[in-house]
Amino acid sequence: MEQVVIVDAIRTPMGRSKGGAFRHVRAEDLSAHLMRSLLSRNPSLEASAIDDIYWGCVQQTLEQGF
Repeated sequence: MEQVVIVDAIRTPMGRSKGGAFRHVRAEDLSAHLMRSLLSRNPSLEASAIDDIYWGCVQQTLEQGF
């Protein structure tokens, strides 16, 4: 990797816990919403120009867990 550029940062709310507003929303769906939001906030960035994305997450369960 010769050049690294951080364009923006965004996060989902803490609503996936028991009783949380997003407890029935899959992480992939939340991630898709984040990516659409990042691209709309940065109109000069083409989606095809993104080579890699780094996600941080905690307390994964089921197929998303370790």
